[in-house]
Amino acid sequence: MDLRYLRYFIAVAEEMNFTRAAERLHTVQPSLSRQIRRLEEIVGTPLFHRDKHEMELTEAGRIFLDESRAILQRVNHAITLARQGARAEAGHIAVGFILGTEARIFSDLLPTLKARCPEMQIGYHAMTESELMAALEEQEINVAFLPGPIESSWVCSEAILRQRIVAVLPAAHPLAKLKRIPLARLAAVPIIGPSRNANPKYVNCVNEIAKRGGVQFTGTIEHDNVLSGLHAVSLGLGFCLIPDYQKEILPGNVVVRSLDLDPQPSFDLLIAYRKDDRTPALPFFLSIARECLQLVDHKD
Repeated sequence: MDLRYLRYFIAVAEEMNFTRAAERLHTVQPSLSRQIRRLEEIVGTPLFHRDKHEMELTEAGRIFLDESRAILQRVNHAITLARQGARAEAGHIAVGFILGTEARIFSDLLPTLKARCPEMQIGYHAMTESELMAALEEQEINVAFLPGPIESSWVCSEAILRQRIVAVLPAAHPLAKLKRIPLARLAAVPIIGPSRNANPKYVNCVNEIAKRGGVQFTGTIEHDNVLSGLHAVSLGLGFCLIPDYQKEILPGNVVVRSLDLDPQPSFDLLIAYRKDDRTPALPFFLSIARECLQLVDHKD
């Protein structure tokens, strides 16, 4: 049944006059009379007693009036709740990530968020691993995309991306001619990477790769972000190990090569958030992130 019938009926029942009810509804009296007759046909019983001088509700009409008011009240309440939910979804959320991961993370996520909730405001912050964890703890960001695993009682985390670790070398380096580089030969080249304080998970991953290959990387040159590291590689200062998803930001005079290890070393990227975060927009953001960033084992 069209809800307009209920609104027409309530107006007539409250005015007890078709002319006044029509004026209230901004319609004309003959049309309103037809609508009420049609409603009585749908209900299957008269809702009004009518004569030339007055009209009143039948017993069925009194019952129908109470229920019609309750239905419209529930409908209006549902609309209010839906609008409140939309405003919550359209709130502000702060997202942190490691520089170089944004192309892989946000290429599908951002267009989907914009289409589903165009009013949502999102702040983006590129940080190191340690800075991301500190920002989460200090409630400066709501969500962090960072390497795992995370062992913390106050953080929830989910793996969203698994990628190979690859070597980046100057294009002119002799090892660049190889498709797969033995770690023993790579260990003779200075490694360029972030400090342990800034990116402890990355450093642990690099150390584990060296352990698997029975080598020790030396001549470490530290950088403060991946772009600085890649620039140092392009200058011929050494090599670096990066997750495969960071290939999108490589300078033009370097090459990417696989490591001569089986299975190939990999790196999990997580989405993390505080367990006690009650930001209204967070559940909506997480649901879209899970939809767009289902765990992928990338092997390109």
